Amino acid sequence: MRLALALAILLIPLSSPAQEGTASITGAIVDMTGAFIPHATVDLVSATKKYQVHADDTGVYQFSNLPPGAYTLAFYALAFRQVTVKSIMLSEREQKRIPEITLMVGYPCGVQFDVRDFVRLLPVGIPFGVLSGSVVPPVEGVEATLVCRTFNACASTKTDSTGHFSFDMLSPGLYGLNFRGKGFYPESATGYGYYVNAGLESIYRPVQLARCPNGNCNPKLRPAKPPALCE
Repeated sequence: MRLALALAILLIPLSSPAQEGTASITGAIVDMTGAFIPHATVDLVSATKKYQVHADDTGVYQFSNLPPGAYTLAFYALAFRQVTVKSIMLSEREQKRIPEITLMVGYPCGVQFDVRDFVRLLPVGIPFGVLSGSVVPPVEGVEATLVCRTFNACASTKTDSTGHFSFDMLSPGLYGLNFRGKGFYPESATGYGYYVNAGLESIYRPVQLARCPNGNCNPKLRPAKPPALCE
């Protein structure tokens, strides 16, 4: 009797790990006006696999039946610049919603606009965004000034020993940046289009600083910049 009971227990089918470990990622893609971008391509990449979907007519995308792990999202749409979201941690059975991703319009060669390296998620529920970047060469003490859409200075900070800077608790929207450092020409990046999304940290590409010859940093004496390279 005991042997028969033991055999019966062994024959009970076990639930599939794949079914128990399913999770999902969903979100929406918008432009600078807040309008949804339909049919954008969205790639989701893990250490071992790549998934791809297309947003629907309302700009919404979804990935289902995902195993837990670390993921990277990449968004592509015709006439818009690509945005990459890194370090997305997904737990077993988690239904993760990504904050709205804003894509900026692609501009002709030579116009630097929306030069994000990648985006990182902030803790859930934060209604503000973060803007981070760096300067090259990596100099400490360079003053970075944040410029609002009214062309007024919103805030300022200084680069750390690695040349990095960060602005926290920012309202969603478009910003500019100016830089001043001893021994360098002033650098104005106001027209670059630094966009901030709620719930996300946007990490932007390094800003190149030019040294002043003989300590004379009069902008009128600055040599002409080389032509911009197309991507």
